[in-house]
Amino acid sequence: MGSSGKPLSVGDNSGDGFRQDLFIQNHFLRNYPSVPPIFLQKLSFVVNPEFEFIFLDKNLSGSSTVPFQTLTFVNDPAGIKIEQSCNGLLICSSFRINSNGRTYYVYNPSTRRSKSISGSSQVVGDEFHSICNVSLAFNPLKSPHYEVVRIWGSDSNKYQTEIYTSKTGSWRVPGVVFSAPIDDAFGRSGVYWNGCLHWISLRESSLYYDINQEMFKTLPMPPIPNERDRRRIEIIEYFGEYKGRMHLIEMYGPFSTSFDILHMETDYSGWNVRYRVNLEGLATSYPGMVRDIVDVSEYFYLLDFSILLVAENEEEKDEPSSLVIVVPDNKVISYNLKEMNFKNIHTLSPGIHARYRWFDAYRYVETRSQV
Repeated sequence: MGSSGKPLSVGDNSGDGFRQDLFIQNHFLRNYPSVPPIFLQKLSFVVNPEFEFIFLDKNLSGSSTVPFQTLTFVNDPAGIKIEQSCNGLLICSSFRINSNGRTYYVYNPSTRRSKSISGSSQVVGDEFHSICNVSLAFNPLKSPHYEVVRIWGSDSNKYQTEIYTSKTGSWRVPGVVFSAPIDDAFGRSGVYWNGCLHWISLRESSLYYDINQEMFKTLPMPPIPNERDRRRIEIIEYFGEYKGRMHLIEMYGPFSTSFDILHMETDYSGWNVRYRVNLEGLATSYPGMVRDIVDVSEYFYLLDFSILLVAENEEEKDEPSSLVIVVPDNKVISYNLKEMNFKNIHTLSPGIHARYRWFDAYRYVETRSQV
């Protein structure tokens, strides 16, 4: 029924659009696995690299076919690089070329449809001469349309945003110039959560971009641990979104087997500890993780591992909340965050480098959304 109460005819565009949007939403929900598979890119210097899939849902593992092995949707002589995955869509770019000259593509691997979104609004301004970040924002449960946020930088730490929306098929510049000393965070695409894009920094402040309001806001930083007088992070071990929560793992040093998993409140009131993790048992079972023993009496290790995913499944009994961890010898481990036990779930192919990080692991989910 239409809003007027009259039946919608087959030729009614608004009705067809509504039914299509509803189909896309239902398909997304129906085909969303309890833990989506992740894929890693092999040999990034190759023009057309291959990808390795890791199926994390035990109901899919061993029975599902690999959605794709290479990205062949376009013949780009510079090669293709994935910048980000977001709820079933990928944003990719030309690989071997200066950032300002790259072609950007939005690709749906489920439908094998792609769209080039190169070009510009032409009103960014001469001061902003370099593209320092490109991020995708897409939630098929909210809208069938997506936005691409491109951040231009200047020599004076000033930035300007440019937004492409699939609804209009064009770029626009909101007109707000902002200053931010967080150029280290813009090296990676933003984390899309809560209708906003987020960037985390090793410094004293971080930012997020509210797409609806078209403005940047300050992202609260985690509290400083009690034993430290100031913020001196060794590494951001993980920063990502999963099923409505945004998680962060900071390492203040490489020597401890223990760390906290934090999550941000939806009202941005601050970070809270979600889990406390101790990987001492994992290091015992996989001795290749231990690169050096710093203090035997205190069990301080220099560990070699990386976290690909924080998969929090509070409602899933069959797939409990877990960490997906890569350890030496190309082993991928699932660490149960409640039971604090672990199991080997995948062995990476020979020749694939094992030093992946969270921003190298792309999630795959089915979506019928158009690009």
